[in-house]
Amino acid sequence: MHASRSENSRVSGSASVYLLACVALLAGASVLLGPINRTRSELQLQAHGALAKNLPPDIAVTQAGLGTFRALATSVLWTRATRLQSEGSYFEAMRLADWITRLQPRFSAVWSFQAWNMAFNISLATDLPSERWLWVREGIALLRDRGIPLNPREIDLYQELSHIFLRKLSGPSDEHRLYLQREFARRWQTLLGTPPEGDATQVESWLRPVAEAYERYLTGLESPGNPTESFLRDVPQASHLIAELDAMGIEPGIETLSEIATGAQGRLADWIKRYGYTSEYPRLLAFLRARTLKEDFNMDPRWMLSLVRGDWVGKKESEKIPLRLDWRLPEAHCVYWASLGLHRGRELLRPNEYADFFCGSNLLNALSYLEASGRLVLEKNGEVYRRLPSPEFATSLRRALEVEARKYPEIYPEQQPAPTGPGN
Repeated sequence: MHASRSENSRVSGSASVYLLACVALLAGASVLLGPINRTRSELQLQAHGALAKNLPPDIAVTQAGLGTFRALATSVLWTRATRLQSEGSYFEAMRLADWITRLQPRFSAVWSFQAWNMAFNISLATDLPSERWLWVREGIALLRDRGIPLNPREIDLYQELSHIFLRKLSGPSDEHRLYLQREFARRWQTLLGTPPEGDATQVESWLRPVAEAYERYLTGLESPGNPTESFLRDVPQASHLIAELDAMGIEPGIETLSEIATGAQGRLADWIKRYGYTSEYPRLLAFLRARTLKEDFNMDPRWMLSLVRGDWVGKKESEKIPLRLDWRLPEAHCVYWASLGLHRGRELLRPNEYADFFCGSNLLNALSYLEASGRLVLEKNGEVYRRLPSPEFATSLRRALEVEARKYPEIYPEQQPAPTGPGN
């Protein structure tokens, strides 16, 4: 009996030691977890914290449902999707790719795969220009509105998106490109209106109120809660304008901007006549444009302003390359996403040199197109669509080429000055 009690005491003592050791190890692990996570964040080894906490509900539910089996399911679906793509079964491949984006939203290749499939393959399955435009628009939106927000450090997505703007909407790859360009111009005419005819300085003044509204009401700690409420606290007189729009059944956003861009009729024309000369009217339009850019197009007017101002290349005054961009042209959006990819690539500890190079290449090609036809005449709601040369982009193209030549001298040889002398 005494031996049994002694043995039980030793077992109990050993269990207590093991339990205390486990507690100590767990306590040590909890102490180290913070520094480890900080190191992972500093080395860019994890997804952006805010993104990881705020996944779209459909993606979060799918990930939670499959748990650790997501990797296996993704591998099987990806193999099948690429096979279907090679066989020309584009719609089936798109459906599988959509499943993969829900299983592995950080797998950037599948976003590029699906967007390219929509814009270049499925769009060609129809001969109707309107249906083709729908698929191209959806391919762009997939990358711009879903893929890039979930993967802001994946520079290959910026490369792919800028390439779609360049090749599908700007280049000669689609026989309906004039229809696509006209629809694109109409869409952006609705949002921002007609830009001024002057140089980049005048375009900067025109765009600055939108960028300032974005900064003040849609970003940072200065705009807690609902952006519209923040705006109305700052500009209380605008509440009467919004209340009248609501009473007319007009949504104070893209619908209002569309009506104004196409020539308001009836009650909205009277609304503009009453308030068009008030100080709150342009501030309301700037806010609506900023909010629509953020919510519907995932675009930052501050970066748009940086491109026009020229400080997108670097902080030094000598590095500035002002760009008089017309946002109704697809080349302007190619420049936006390619330059943003280059900018975010500079912040990475392990840059993607392949994507970086092709972002630069897309940007140079877009500037070349803009030099040839960077001025747009758009009248009668797009019925008149004519593009004219814009020779001021020649200087911008040359300077941007010099920037890329410094990065890749073996690919872009140094430009030789033009010879001078008799006969030249």
